[in-house]
Amino acid sequence: MKDLLVVLLLLLFTVPAVRELFVPGGFTSHDLTHHVLRQISMDKLLSEGQFPPRWSGELNNGFGYPVFLFNYPLPALTGEVFHKIGLDFVDSVKAVLVLSFFTSGVGMYLFLKALANSKLAAFLGSIFYIYAPIRFLIVYVSGTAGFALGAALVPFLFWAITKLSQNTSFWYILAGSLSLVALITAHNVTTIIFTPAVLGLSGLMVWRSKERLATSRNLGMMFLLGLGLSAWFWLPATFEKSLLRYDEVMGRFWADQYPTFDQLIRSPWGYGFAKPKGEPDGISFQIGLIHLAILVCSMGYLVYRRKSKDLDLWLFSIGAFFLSIFLMLEISLPLWDYIPFLGFVQFPYRFLILSVFASSLTVALLIKWLPWKWPIFILLLFLVIYANRNHWRINETFNPPEEYYLTQKPTTSTYGEHLPKWGKIASREAQGKLEIVGGAGKVAITKDYSDEVEGAVEVKEEAILRLNQYYFPGWVVEVDGKEVKINYLVDGESYGLQLFDIGLGRHLVEAKFINTPIRNLADRISLISLIICGTMILWKLLPQSLLKIKKSS
Repeated sequence: MKDLLVVLLLLLFTVPAVRELFVPGGFTSHDLTHHVLRQISMDKLLSEGQFPPRWSGELNNGFGYPVFLFNYPLPALTGEVFHKIGLDFVDSVKAVLVLSFFTSGVGMYLFLKALANSKLAAFLGSIFYIYAPIRFLIVYVSGTAGFALGAALVPFLFWAITKLSQNTSFWYILAGSLSLVALITAHNVTTIIFTPAVLGLSGLMVWRSKERLATSRNLGMMFLLGLGLSAWFWLPATFEKSLLRYDEVMGRFWADQYPTFDQLIRSPWGYGFAKPKGEPDGISFQIGLIHLAILVCSMGYLVYRRKSKDLDLWLFSIGAFFLSIFLMLEISLPLWDYIPFLGFVQFPYRFLILSVFASSLTVALLIKWLPWKWPIFILLLFLVIYANRNHWRINETFNPPEEYYLTQKPTTSTYGEHLPKWGKIASREAQGKLEIVGGAGKVAITKDYSDEVEGAVEVKEEAILRLNQYYFPGWVVEVDGKEVKINYLVDGESYGLQLFDIGLGRHLVEAKFINTPIRNLADRISLISLIICGTMILWKLLPQSLLKIKKSS
């Protein structure tokens, strides 16, 4: 009951951080409009029965885009719940942003309470995780629902890892695996950022555990189950990335994006963009003065009290903090070049979320072990909220009618980097999904889904038809039930679009976006993992149910 009251108080303290999100309509930001359009696309794909949702036939001006094959789907799936209960598309995305703040507070409280065994310490650490410049930058400057949701879900994974070192219950394995699934599908970039910390804490918890072998086994099971359940997303995204323009467009994007050490300490708040090296940046890269002060105090405390019972946790939190600083500075460039997947982070300043996470853990340890807990608690609580008082607000409202968003059909990414190598950002809107580009005839579209198109075609002379969707492995075209050869590498306006020949007469043309072998494998791994998970749940629940029946009889 006391924990519930503390959580309710924590939620109350979170309200100032989200109050600007209740202003009607949208607001100017880097990515909010992109997320609204993805929300619209998710609603359409699910209504058409496409699951897992992968290909949007409407984005890129109607020429198609593998939006959820490579872009994290959980924010839009979560937003769909809000949309179905009556919110419009903009408010559905904003609801995800609001949820990210409240959820992160609860998750951080659970993690720190399990680790420090102190409600006071866990409460303050949660407030430090909520009230940090990077958290407000993600929401009010960038408007990135995925990053916001990913930051909210990270503490739940750390909580499950901690609990598994204390209790080998299957339910913590399940909680940890589901947290990992949620994190991977919420924001794969956040997953990459926290991977070293997740592995580090896992190793530390095994070392701390009284039953190291059992803890190692259970953590291994948790990770395998989580990776298996989320394989439908990360496996195709990983192995089909080579087919995209991503490397060509993005290149070594991060190489010009490193903040300076001075900017990490203090830089003015702004609503602009991160600029290449040498140009003035429009946003702030500051960690937060109060968060920095906590790290300095913790290091001083360790020098004074070298035999602290939580020395390993202190070293873990301080190590994670300095790792994040290192990876944000240009000195780490060789690692960015050679460590797999690190380049996906794109902006080194995103490691600020790891800095704040480490600082939040550190302040919890300080409150746990310092004397005069309540005076220090009240002082730090006031300072961290006061220090961020100018950050929890939008720049300007942007509130067009919903029809504005419904008519927008870009790629929902800045550079169209997830287009196929042979694709391009379309400058005009597609003239229907099927179009005669050679010969004479007429086309009547009878089914127009993102992953399935049907058309009745009447041809007066041999013709060339074009499926106005950029080719990507999985597209199959049939004429009168027989698969036909398509050509998508023809120079000119049709380059990348799917062309095929069709003879005289009336024909039924069907085009479908089906699974490739890697997608089939990924879906089957996730299905098998789901069956295993469901079987284990039943195995845990069924004996208790039977026992209750036996006792009652």
